[in-house]
Amino acid sequence: MLTPRFEITQTDTEVVMIIHAPYTNIKDTEVYVDGTDFRFYSTPYFLRLKLPGEIEENDSSSGSYDCDKGCYTLRLSKVNKGEYFENLDMLTTLLAPTKEHSIIAPSIEVIGNPSTSSAYIDENSQDIIDVDMSNSSDLGDNLFSPQKQSAGNITLLTNFPKYGFANKISGALTAFEEAWIKDIIDLPAPDITPEVERKTLQLLCENKDFNEDHYLADLLEPECGEHIAFVGKWDTLEKDQIVFDEVEFDLLKELPNKEYLLEVEDIKKLCLNIVDILYASCYNHRTTLGENNVESGWTINKLSSTLCWFQNFTSIDEVIKACFRRSLCYPLYRNWELSMKVLEDVKKVVKLGKKYVIKQFCEIHRIFNTSYEPRYILNQLYIKDFLIWLQSCPESLIESFQTMLDSVYPDKANMGLNLVELEAAGHAVQNELIIANTIHDATGQMNTLALEDIEEEKPKNIYHVKQKQFFKHLCRLSSSSSSSTDSTDTDYETDSGNYLTKTTTSSSSDSTSSVSDLDSDNQYSQK
Repeated sequence: MLTPRFEITQTDTEVVMIIHAPYTNIKDTEVYVDGTDFRFYSTPYFLRLKLPGEIEENDSSSGSYDCDKGCYTLRLSKVNKGEYFENLDMLTTLLAPTKEHSIIAPSIEVIGNPSTSSAYIDENSQDIIDVDMSNSSDLGDNLFSPQKQSAGNITLLTNFPKYGFANKISGALTAFEEAWIKDIIDLPAPDITPEVERKTLQLLCENKDFNEDHYLADLLEPECGEHIAFVGKWDTLEKDQIVFDEVEFDLLKELPNKEYLLEVEDIKKLCLNIVDILYASCYNHRTTLGENNVESGWTINKLSSTLCWFQNFTSIDEVIKACFRRSLCYPLYRNWELSMKVLEDVKKVVKLGKKYVIKQFCEIHRIFNTSYEPRYILNQLYIKDFLIWLQSCPESLIESFQTMLDSVYPDKANMGLNLVELEAAGHAVQNELIIANTIHDATGQMNTLALEDIEEEKPKNIYHVKQKQFFKHLCRLSSSSSSSTDSTDTDYETDSGNYLTKTTTSSSSDSTSSVSDLDSDNQYSQK
C-alpha cells in the first residue's frame, strides 16, 4: 500500500485534510474516524494518522474529490471547539501507530552487518536490535511490537565507544573497511578509539592542518566578498511562509516513528549537535550562493565535528569554537568575517523555528544520499534520527537555541591558532611592502622625469654639431682648386654615426662646379 501525500489545516471548529490520491477508485474509498484515530483507504492508498486532538464525523462534516488534481478534501469537526492541534505539519509523528510499552534491560545491544540488516531502536530501552531484511516480507507490523531478547544472537558490547544519535550506537562501522570510510570520518578507528581521546585527537589534527599562508591570503586579499554580501534565503523568509515541498514530504512520511527515552544531559548534547550541523549547512549555503554543488556534501561533512569526529559538546562556546576552527582550516574560503557571517545565518535559521530546522536537515539528508562518497552512513547514524526526534520535540526547545547563540562572542585569541599574532605579522609585512613599493614608484617617476629632460635637450645639441660641420665643409670648398679636372668625392659624418651622412661629387673643371656644390650644401643647411 502507498502512503499518499496529505496536508492538514485547522480552524477553531474543524480540521481540513487534503489527501493527494490521483490513482484512486472513488467507489472503494473508505474513511474511518474515532477520536484521535483517522484512517483513509482507497486502493492503492492507505493512510493512518494519530491526531493530537479528537475529531468526529457529524452533520457538518463533508468530503469532495477533485478529478483534475486527484485530491480528496475532507472536513471533520473537532470534538472540543476552539482546541488548537499542535504539530499538524510534523508528518512522522502523525503517521505513528499506537505502541505498547515494555521494559527491556538497557544494557544489551545486538549489532549486525549494516550492509544486510537494519537497526531498530526500541523506544523504551534505546537498544539496537538487528532486523534481517532478507525476510522483510514476514515482518508486517512486528516492527512496532516489543522486541524479545534471543540469547543465541546477542553480542555484548559493554566497553565499545559510543557514537551516533544521542551517543547510543556502537560497533556499527566494524563491517566497513577503514579505507572506505576515511573520506567521511576523520576519527581514526571509531569503534575502538575511546571517546575521551576524540577531542585531543581533533585539536592536534586541526593544528597540523591549519595553513597560515592560506589564512593570510584570505585575510589580506580576500576573494569571498560576494559570499559575505550574499543574501540568503532565510534573510527574506517569514515564519508563516515555511512549507514542506514534495521531496521533503516524501522523505518525512517514509521515516519510521520512534520514541526516544533521553535524559536531560542527552537532550542538551543533541541541541549542541544541531547547532554544529546547522553551522556547516549554512556555510555551504553561503559559499555556494544558495546553489548546492558536488562539494556540498564534503563541506557539510568536514565542517561538522559531530559528523566528522563523532563529537559530543558540553557548552555552546565549545561548539562555536569548533565550528570556527574547522571553517578556518579546511574549506576553500578561510576568512574570519565569513565565519562570523555564517554564525549570523545560524541565528536566523533558528529564529524561523522548528519546521525550518527540519527543512535544513531534509536538505542535508538529500545531499548525503546523493554524495559520491558513502555519506549515507551519516544519515543512518545521525540525520535520520534527528529528523524523527525534531518533529516530536517542543517548539520551545528550538527557541532556547536563540538564547544560547546570543550569549556567544567568538574571539580570535581563544581559537588556539595564534590568529592575533599571525595577523599582526601579516599586516606588518604588508605595510613594509606598501612603503617599499611607494619608494620604488617615486624613484621610477624621478628617473622618468630626468630622461625626459635629456630628450628635450638632445635635438639642440645635434643641430649645433651639424652646423659646425657644415661650415668646415664650406671652407674646404672655397679653398679647393677651380682647375681640377678629376672628380672629387666629399663626405662628412660624425664619429658616433648618429648624424646624417652626405656625399657630394664634383666633375666640372671650372668654378661653376664649386658654386653648384655650395648651393647644394646651402639647401641642406636650410633643411
